[in-house]
This record gives sequence, structure tokens and C-alpha cells, in this order.
Amino acid sequence: MTHSPDTALATEIGTQVGSLTLGTNLFIGTVRADDTVFPRNCVFVWSGGGPIPQRTMGEPDEIRTTIVHVRVRDAKYSVGSTLATLIMNSLRAVSVATYLDMKGAIGEPRAMGQDPDGNHYFGMEYIMIYESD
Repeated sequence: MTHSPDTALATEIGTQVGSLTLGTNLFIGTVRADDTVFPRNCVFVWSGGGPIPQRTMGEPDEIRTTIVHVRVRDAKYSVGSTLATLIMNSLRAVSVATYLDMKGAIGEPRAMGQDPDGNHYFGMEYIMIYESD
């Protein structure tokens, strides 16, 4: 099975948080400016690498660890903060199919300031572990 950690995590977020829908207000990929495709209030999820894969003595399969970034953007600080906390709480102790483990890399979503348009950002990272194909 081919693994796409950002897609798997975004799908899980959409499942756990009913107000988020892939392609509408939940997107796979890095943060993009708000426009007709990417609304002002939305969530972005993307993979950002990880440590060197672990291999067992000449076996072709590897255990891979990937860091997946989640960014919540909202025009209102309190709404964005609440959504980021909801996402984090919803993913606590969730098992994602075909992944060996998934865990938060930080204890609470962090406020990341505002962009030039006044949008507030909140960030969190998740560590996803899987066996390569």
C-alpha cells in the first residue's frame, strides 16, 4: 500500500471534525492565500519530512517517520484557536488505518501570528509512523 501521510491525516481530520470538508475548507498542501479556491477560514495539512528511515539488517522494508503540519487560518483569533484545539482533541488517541502510530508533536496548538490580511494562524504537528511498501 502506498502511504500519503498528509492525505491520511487530512481525511481523519475531516472525519473527526464535522465542520471540515476536504476541498472546501480543508486542504492538502501548504498554506495558500485566501481566494476563490481557498477560503479565508480553513485548514491546511502537508507532510514535512522526517528522520532517516529505519531498516532491519538488509530487509527491503523500512519504518518511516513523517512529520505532518496542520495550520488553521481564521479571521477571528478565538474561532481559529477553538478550531485548532478541537482538531487536536479530536485526534488524541486516534488510530489511522495502515499507520503504525500517530501522535501529536506538541502539547497545545500554538498561535503563529497574523498574515498581512489580518488572518490568524494556529499550528500543530503530528508524527506518523508507517512501514514502507
